[in-house]
Amino acid sequence: MSAIRKILGVAVVAFALLASMLLPAGATSAPGDSSAAAYGRYYGAIALSRADGAVGWSYDFRTKKRAGKRALRECKKASDTPWSCRKIAWVRNGCLALAVRWNSNGTIARYKWGVARNKGPAYRKALNKCGYKCKRRAYTCTTR
Repeated sequence: MSAIRKILGVAVVAFALLASMLLPAGATSAPGDSSAAAYGRYYGAIALSRADGAVGWSYDFRTKKRAGKRALRECKKASDTPWSCRKIAWVRNGCLALAVRWNSNGTIARYKWGVARNKGPAYRKALNKCGYKCKRRAYTCTTR
């Protein structure tokens, strides 16, 4: 488990304890009310065809599986070679960006992706991972 997830877990528990101490004795939460339900979980995904560079993306799906399926379907609709589309990555409550390096024949030589809270940092991460001559290709951001 990453350090960030541990810290977030501790913060959620601390918040819940604090909230329970501050509520009046007879107060209760709404049925099903939790920090996850109140915050929302929104998923997005990107799919890519390395054969022709077509992309598909999705955002604001309730599961990563559905987000991935939609991105793949959109890629297949946009591609001349739909069988070459593959799900690249998914994101929850944030932004996902894709950077690619093209071959001279129009196919994708290399691709990398980045995840961040906003589009700009997500693209920077993708471009830094991808390296020399990589270009921005696609991004998706969920509602947070």
